[in-house]
Amino acid sequence: MARPAVDVFGSGGVSLGSKIVCDGYADGCPVRVQTHVHDDHMGDFNKSKGQQDIFMSPETRELLIAERDADLEYRDNLIPIPRGGEYPLDDGSTLTLLPSGHMLGSSQVAIELPDGTRCGYSGDFGWPLDDVIQVDQLVVDSTYGSPRSIRRYSQSEAEDCLLEVVSKRLRYGSVHISAYRGTIERVLHVLAGNVNVPILASERLMREIKVYQDHGFAVGALDALDSEAGRFAIGERSYIRLYSKGDGFDKELIEGTSVKCSAFFTVGTDHPLMEFSSRSYSVALSNHADFEETLAFVEATGATTVVTDNTRNYGWELAVAINDRLAGVRAEPSTNSPVPS
Repeated sequence: MARPAVDVFGSGGVSLGSKIVCDGYADGCPVRVQTHVHDDHMGDFNKSKGQQDIFMSPETRELLIAERDADLEYRDNLIPIPRGGEYPLDDGSTLTLLPSGHMLGSSQVAIELPDGTRCGYSGDFGWPLDDVIQVDQLVVDSTYGSPRSIRRYSQSEAEDCLLEVVSKRLRYGSVHISAYRGTIERVLHVLAGNVNVPILASERLMREIKVYQDHGFAVGALDALDSEAGRFAIGERSYIRLYSKGDGFDKELIEGTSVKCSAFFTVGTDHPLMEFSSRSYSVALSNHADFEETLAFVEATGATTVVTDNTRNYGWELAVAINDRLAGVRAEPSTNSPVPS
């Protein structure tokens, strides 16, 4: 088939036409679209700040300001656009963002090029979604693009497992929970109102969670580690400590129980909880669509040409599966070519 107008560079940046790149930087592309704030999608962001107009959801902009240096708030090239509307770009293209169900502010991206071609990028996404981009050509995330990556339990079951193990282990001391951004706020939502001990977090994480609270997420109250309430709870060994990016999970846990809440699930297991010892657990709170859900998303977009993101995990396997199972759709893995210079 003819080479599509969409691709993924070796850097991970997603090309939609010749002037727009998502989650990356490329010379000659005046526009960057930032789908969300996870580190693996933030490549060359500092370079983009000085040379590109960067479009994103308002929530993503607020999370970036909460995490990064203060100048972001005052930059006029960090452009928040409401999701669901059409935004005209200088080259005659039209940009639309839709929620992707991955974390606060995360977006699917649709571009209508000046010649009428509709290009899109899934970003990282959950499933099901209320609204799906409608495109001719699609770049799709391949995190769970393998037929072996099928979740055999619901996410409500995973949340129940988390609450059960935390409640049980609080009888024996503190509980220390680590997770990525987005997932840690989900953890707090699950715990809110269901535990009777203080929940402690760093000042950095509290700033991030405040953005979620400002956007209507019921994620409960927190105490700072160095507050009077925090110091008292630590002394009593009766508390939950949350860890996320930059918090540095304790290398040697002298007291209490550790729980890792992964955004990924373990292939081949039929249960979201893994117990390594009486003091060490993992719970699969996955914010990614699995294999079957990824195929459902591709079909829902209406795309007839699909490029699977082969810079991550299972691009080749997903392309084969799309070609085998979705009639009228032709897929190939991304080239992972160098960023043009």
